[in-house]
Amino acid sequence: MRCTTRPHRFLLALAALLATSLLGTGVATAASGFGDVKNDRFYTEAIAWMVGEEITAGIEPGCFGPDKAVTRGQIAAFLHRLDSSLGNDPVATGHPFVDVTGGYQQEPVGWLFGEGLTTGTSPNAFEPNAALTRGQVAALVWRYAGSPEPTATIPFSDVTAGWQLKAVAWMAEQGITTGTSPRAFSPDNFVTRGQAATFLFRFAEPVDVAPIVSDASCTRELRLTLQAGGLTQTEASCAAPFLVDFDIEYLLSVVHGRQEASFDLIIAAAGVGLECLTIDRLEDLSRLFL
Repeated sequence: MRCTTRPHRFLLALAALLATSLLGTGVATAASGFGDVKNDRFYTEAIAWMVGEEITAGIEPGCFGPDKAVTRGQIAAFLHRLDSSLGNDPVATGHPFVDVTGGYQQEPVGWLFGEGLTTGTSPNAFEPNAALTRGQVAALVWRYAGSPEPTATIPFSDVTAGWQLKAVAWMAEQGITTGTSPRAFSPDNFVTRGQAATFLFRFAEPVDVAPIVSDASCTRELRLTLQAGGLTQTEASCAAPFLVDFDIEYLLSVVHGRQEASFDLIIAAAGVGLECLTIDRLEDLSRLFL
């Protein structure tokens, strides 16, 4: 026989799990197909275009991670797929990098290397998981474009490295970047995935981008928060969809007695308790947090 106090006890334990974080839950609000991409951001249309052109599938279902740093392996895949979407036939000729082990990265990195767009970070290393700076992405896009000679002077006073000057000047001239301010490009700042999408979108100059209507939610941050609080990965993956529509501030106000738990929250907590946790696990969490 199931314990009738499980939903209410789990509701309190759940709020305690979340009390260490104020991360957003990623309720679906976008036309890009990702719950963590809002309608009114500078990168929204760019990401919708990338989805439509099959340049990205996100970091996991429902999640694009627009504010996360783009990695060297990810930008290689983006450029490779962009080349295909533009009607080309990018051919990989292999690469010498022993640290490129991801299956999706092999052909893109081999193509980049074969085209002379990258020489890696050393003769045998590409560092696919390393984050890219704005200056590095500018150089990659510029080389992909054929290293065109800019006709205007660079408007940004903080770009001084010789290998970046022409690349950033050309990007500014083409309207691919407006910098981080009228006089700054911030070449050493890491590029976010949303910024990378925008650079590629402006480079490709697509027209009539159709919005992608989706009710997908991004539960990644909520799931990771639940894991940090004590749930296993399996439990958190099961629990997150039940809770993605609830604001964490609201959950905190419930556990601190500032608000009553709504009927919807009690039902959601009951669903988690019944579907995702055994009675023993619920008792463990209750003893830990209550």
